[in-house]
Amino acid sequence: MKTPRVIVLSLAFVSCTLCLSAQRMGMDPSLPSQSPFSNQAGIRGNNSPFSSAHADNRSISGTVQDTQRNGLKDVRVELSDANGVVVGSMYTGVSGRFEFSRLSPGTYTVIATAGLQQASERVDASNFSNSVNVRMQGAGKPTDGVEGSSISIAQYRVPAKAREAYRKAHEAVEKGKMDDAHKHLARALELCPNYAEALTLRGVLALNQQDSQAAIADVDKAIQADGNYPMAYLVMGSALNMQGKFDEAIRSLQRGQSLAPNFWQGYFEMGKSYIGKADYPDALRQLERAQSLAPADYPLISLLRAHALLALKQFPEAMTALQAYLQKDPQGPNSEKARKMLEQAQAYVASKR
Repeated sequence: MKTPRVIVLSLAFVSCTLCLSAQRMGMDPSLPSQSPFSNQAGIRGNNSPFSSAHADNRSISGTVQDTQRNGLKDVRVELSDANGVVVGSMYTGVSGRFEFSRLSPGTYTVIATAGLQQASERVDASNFSNSVNVRMQGAGKPTDGVEGSSISIAQYRVPAKAREAYRKAHEAVEKGKMDDAHKHLARALELCPNYAEALTLRGVLALNQQDSQAAIADVDKAIQADGNYPMAYLVMGSALNMQGKFDEAIRSLQRGQSLAPNFWQGYFEMGKSYIGKADYPDALRQLERAQSLAPADYPLISLLRAHALLALKQFPEAMTALQAYLQKDPQGPNSEKARKMLEQAQAYVASKR
């Protein structure tokens, strides 16, 4: 019988990709339940740590206004869930309008940012259609952030047509229409070659094809274009994990975590990095943090925790993690291997009684 450590090595590591939406990817970290991310040997399937929770038909729409109730154009709007995880982002249109669709029931926070100004409103998405108005201090067009935030400068330089093409690419990814996604991304990058979010999403699609080198090239350009865009660092970490460059991955992920401490995807990827280094205690600390922030129906965290726990010979805890995984994903692409791991762990414990 294999020892638990051999079981861990035989399954290798989860290699995920980001979903942008990463804002929803808002990768922006923001994407759909049908993720464009890939997995390395051992852990298989379409589940991505950069994917959003299973969506519903609910929506949150509204307007960003100044104190005179004038709609404000080109204001960045992010939507975060009750755990502070960003599930979507976009820019307001001509009349200050925004809309987030395909949401699950729950409480959300709408955050509008323009230069150094920020305003937020909480929304209970108990209805299928929910509306909110966000008021920003000061009248007139928001500043471009010249006085401060470099991330605002980079974002406001993106032409509206490029943002629209990126939005269409993002929607195409959510619908699984990858050819359309590539077409719209090509258009966005033709209009704005240094568009960090579009470059990052293209990097995610490269990871989906197991092309980590192409992904690294794209997210490296994204980081050069906007050094404060967290999802680019998280995608970079995922690609470096895929290549087995765990120390480099950790450095990139640490930068991403410092910029977006509530993005659970960064902690998940960091857990994989530490497993790659056989540093299982640190891996568990990262994965526990990821689990505290992630959607309740994302099961791969439990499976990865089981790998680390088996390596540490913490068999009861490992069996609990495997049972949690199988309860959430009983027919998933990794379920058969998880059952074998569970059976072997149970047999090992029984032999020691």
